[in-house]
Amino acid sequence: MSCILIPRGKAKDFMHKKTSINVLLIQSDAENTDLIETLLAVAGYEELVLHNAGSIEEAQKEFEAIGCDVILLDIDGPKFSGSKTIRKLQKVAPMVPIVIIGKREDVLSNAISELGVHDYLVKGVGDGHLIARSIRYAIEREQIQKNLSYLAHYDKLTDLPNRELFNIRLKRGLARADRSQKMLGLMFMDLDRFKEINDSLGHAAGDELLVMVSKRLQRCVRETDTIARLGGDEFTVIVEGVRDPDNVAQVAEKILNVMKEPFVVGGQEVFVTPSIGVTIYPLDGDAAETLIKNADTAMYRAKEEGSKKYQFYSSGMNTRAHERLKIEAQLHKALERQEFSLVYQPKVDMINGEIIGAEALIRWINKEEGFISPVDFIPLAEVTGLIIPIGEWVIRNVCQQIRTWKDKGLPEVRIAVNLSARQFRQGDLATTINGILAQYDLTPDCLPLEITESLLMSDKDKSKQILNELKAMGFQIYLDDFGTGYSSLSYLKKFPIDALKIDRSFVMDIPDDTDDMAISSAIVAMSHALRLEVVAEGIETMEQYDFLRNIGCEEAQGYLFSKPLTASEFEELLINPPDFSETIDQEKTLS
Repeated sequence: MSCILIPRGKAKDFMHKKTSINVLLIQSDAENTDLIETLLAVAGYEELVLHNAGSIEEAQKEFEAIGCDVILLDIDGPKFSGSKTIRKLQKVAPMVPIVIIGKREDVLSNAISELGVHDYLVKGVGDGHLIARSIRYAIEREQIQKNLSYLAHYDKLTDLPNRELFNIRLKRGLARADRSQKMLGLMFMDLDRFKEINDSLGHAAGDELLVMVSKRLQRCVRETDTIARLGGDEFTVIVEGVRDPDNVAQVAEKILNVMKEPFVVGGQEVFVTPSIGVTIYPLDGDAAETLIKNADTAMYRAKEEGSKKYQFYSSGMNTRAHERLKIEAQLHKALERQEFSLVYQPKVDMINGEIIGAEALIRWINKEEGFISPVDFIPLAEVTGLIIPIGEWVIRNVCQQIRTWKDKGLPEVRIAVNLSARQFRQGDLATTINGILAQYDLTPDCLPLEITESLLMSDKDKSKQILNELKAMGFQIYLDDFGTGYSSLSYLKKFPIDALKIDRSFVMDIPDDTDDMAISSAIVAMSHALRLEVVAEGIETMEQYDFLRNIGCEEAQGYLFSKPLTASEFEELLINPPDFSETIDQEKTLS
């Protein structure tokens, strides 16, 4: 039977302002049931709906039929044996608070500490007010426990599972994969250049972006899969029930596709590209810790390969990961040990063959490992933030060298330096460079700055602001590697750029590749229409030189003229300028 207590006009505000609270009373003594109903009715509490059950079986049926908000259990009844009954109820209704009723207070209090019961009532003590208060307290305590559990297992910002719950679900997923004889896919993902966006737009904007990213990610998976945020811009995806690794690749492709569209953060458009590492259970390992390490390793490989990519784990990656860690450890000591040096790649006027400047390139000779390629250490320096002091070292040493040459009375040349994404975004970039120039009594026109397309496009408004500051100070801006990034011509015209550099990838196959010839011609024509100069890099043959000169390139770099030179070697060129026109004529004769 069930009894509804009719409202009497003195409402109490129970949890969440529910219109009714379902109370499941479990006891075998009908007289006690009547007594509790009477006490509550006399006390005038409303919004309580009392349901009765004479056994655990009846209680389970009632719970399945109507659910309940709290359970009142009489543990003195002959059908109920204390802790055993409580354990059964906790399995039947694991999230429902339990209030026990009994004769002995010591037994009741022990049940709270040992069995997780929420409150107790001693028979013959108290009235309807006490019963109602105990019900309310039990519900409130359970809600607090749920909140604490949520905070322990979910990310407050995105509502995604956090690292703790991710680890739990991964281990459960592996167990299910064993039972079903299927595979499981694990993906690690982070957002390229997220720190730049966070630093330039502020942490509130960064948080807003992470929420939007999490919502897009949830569109890419099934309900049975798990997306978790481990912290910062790191996310993981657990894909269960995998029959073929291609199933996981399809999810990775979906993620890359949904991330292509720009995000609008604080009224600004920003582009965020992910790097994704993928590992498969049991192909790549049989333990959660191994899979986590493998997915992380694959993610770093994807980042090395370039943004907007995913990479499956392979056993050879561990060796590369160890090498990367070793290089990173050495990189922290390189500046202190004075292991860096600069070389200078001459820039030549394509019309008269005169040297008009150079590009400064950093080299690292490590005391233990020997020569380490910039391809290996520059991305690490970018990720670790060491690119800031290294970049400043480059600018300072270039300025010092220019000062030395000027003091010797040598012809003035422009030495270009490359700015990394982190350097470009640092708030005091212009002030830092200007301070170094002032220290060596130099002007900005001797130090052209080279930046990349992707650097500009990650935050167009901020990029334009920084470029305008640099231009106002008198710096020339070169856009490096043009054609390999976003190539958004509609935005290019808005940036204060002085010159474009045609990437060597479009030069190396000229004249054999007609597509490269067409692309190079288009870049030159577009640049001139925008009143920009064009530099072609990577010129190695006379055919390449002839073609690029004929379509209007103003400047050239490449082994046809010179390899990168040490400071003393480049100084010798300034003292005794070579006639590159003779080199060109000689190449023509040989060809």
